[in-house]
Amino acid sequence: MSITDPDQVPATPIYTITVTESGHADIDGQPILTPGAGIAEARVAALEEIRIKAALHGRPVRVLAKEPNGAWPMIVDTDGAVQTLSAPHPTPAPPDAHQSAQTPIQRPAAPAPLPADVSTVQLADEQLPPWTRPAQPPTDETAVPSDWTGPLPDPYQPLFAQAQAHDRAGDLRAAIITAHSLEQALANQYGPHQPLTIGALTYRAWLTLRSNDWAEIADLLIQTALRRQEANAQPEADTTRCIRNAHAAWRHLRQEDPEYALETANELVRILGDDTRRTTDVIRWIESGAARYGAA
Repeated sequence: MSITDPDQVPATPIYTITVTESGHADIDGQPILTPGAGIAEARVAALEEIRIKAALHGRPVRVLAKEPNGAWPMIVDTDGAVQTLSAPHPTPAPPDAHQSAQTPIQRPAAPAPLPADVSTVQLADEQLPPWTRPAQPPTDETAVPSDWTGPLPDPYQPLFAQAQAHDRAGDLRAAIITAHSLEQALANQYGPHQPLTIGALTYRAWLTLRSNDWAEIADLLIQTALRRQEANAQPEADTTRCIRNAHAAWRHLRQEDPEYALETANELVRILGDDTRRTTDVIRWIESGAARYGAA
């Protein structure tokens, strides 16, 4: 997991997690888990919500965790790594004349510039596809790549480079569209479950995770997780993170559009598999009738 220099993490936002003895958890007053789950489960649920907030910011974020026996400043990274700090968070600088203190924090237009070794850059919640390094000319031009860590063939490198360029320039929508074009080109050549195609699909999912449309985010993450499961995609950790992100995004969707969240619930449960805690969260929400009454 990540090790972050606290001094490099911006002073804002600071999310406040509150966990009660009854197992209720909320973030900045927004309920995450209803009472009855227990402190440990409530803590985990809240931290996973913070993890996706970090992913949406494209960087670690600051947290103040309040529990019955104390409060702790911490940093949560995009991969879920948690660092408890020995000193309080720094006091944020006062807003300037052009920005009210009530102005919500905006998501960054683009992540920091990519270093030369793009195979290790984290984008949203996961690394870029393993095939980002330049490919060598294949010995057999008719051979179908089957290695999950194999290089991206030369004919497809320009599309990937174009997607990266759009992302660097802050044009996330263009980056997503280009990544989709790359995925379709690979699917047409090799099939939808071939490693290169799955890599492009996963890359598009990580890009989309930073968008503003929870329906689009949840849909794509669910479909990506399904395809990865069907293909037994490697590494398995990517599939696990995709599933967890899908559930976290779906929780946002059920607050924004409960009726559509209900439509996608069955597929979400399908990818969750033996993840009892998250499956129970989905089923309890369905059984509560929340979608009928427009409640999250």
